[in-house]
Amino acid sequence: KELQLGTLGMTSVEPELVIEPEEVKTFKTKYTLPEDISVLTINPHMHLLGTVFWSFAVDPNGDTIPLVRIPNWDFRWQYAYTFRHMLPLFKGTTIHVHGTFDNTSNNPENPFDPPRTALAPKDRNMRTTDEMFQFFINYVDYHEGDELISLEPPQ
Repeated sequence: KELQLGTLGMTSVEPELVIEPEEVKTFKTKYTLPEDISVLTINPHMHLLGTVFWSFAVDPNGDTIPLVRIPNWDFRWQYAYTFRHMLPLFKGTTIHVHGTFDNTSNNPENPFDPPRTALAPKDRNMRTTDEMFQFFINYVDYHEGDELISLEPPQ
């Protein structure tokens, strides 16, 4: 199963993903789990203006569970990250996702000179020069003992 948070997904991006020229701006999205899950992989996704991506979960007891932190985003290095073991997240846990974007002339990855207003696509017909803020979580329904199951490749 998969959760898709953010752009074109099941959660909204706050504020709306609009980045004016010469602006650095942070966006967020969040989702509260309606059931217990065991996370297999996560996949952060932004395009060329992305600079920082991080996500964490807060469980119903208020404990924070780090998921991913990428302080120097690089569009060319996007991967799905697999945990060493299934990561249980329980009903009522809120997943928080934050992304910072740099639409200034100082960003060497900015595809436009001078910078233009960057928007998220409204449909799945997107280009690399459209901006995205997404977080994909691949999971299975939780079963007791999932946290003991290794996801590492066999030696």
